[in-house]
Amino acid sequence: MRITLIVAGAMASVLALGAVTPAFADNDHRDRREWREDRRDDRREYRHDVREARRDYERDRRDARRDWRRDHDRGYYRPAPPPPRVVYRPGYRPGPGYGWQVGHRYRDYYRGPVYVVNDYPRYHLRRPPYGHQWIRDDRGNMLLVAIATGVIAQYVLSR
Repeated sequence: MRITLIVAGAMASVLALGAVTPAFADNDHRDRREWREDRRDDRREYRHDVREARRDYERDRRDARRDWRRDHDRGYYRPAPPPPRVVYRPGYRPGPGYGWQVGHRYRDYYRGPVYVVNDYPRYHLRRPPYGHQWIRDDRGNMLLVAIATGVIAQYVLSR
């Protein structure tokens, strides 16, 4: 009788352990799976947060730039009106002053030294349009000359 009790006790313990062990094994795998899914969700949330932070940063930069432009736009540079239409008329006729006329070529443009003026406010001149530059002759007259052709677009006589 003792042996049957021992055998019965052993059988009961084996059955009890057999029923409990698979539950632990399945639970362990489920925990790992859940852990992986949690990590995956955390990564997705992190990426989403980073994207939102970038959008916010770019929006703030854009707004700050717009505000700065609004506060600092004092009309410092206003483009000058285009120069008058220049029509080349051949021949040289001395005119008032030194003989410069709009539409004629600056005759010393391609020979001798040319004094280009880059300090426009000092001489009370407007910024030259693209393809033109201010030149100072030997008497102090200012000439707006086309760089490529040497045609005079405007002149300012010295006093």
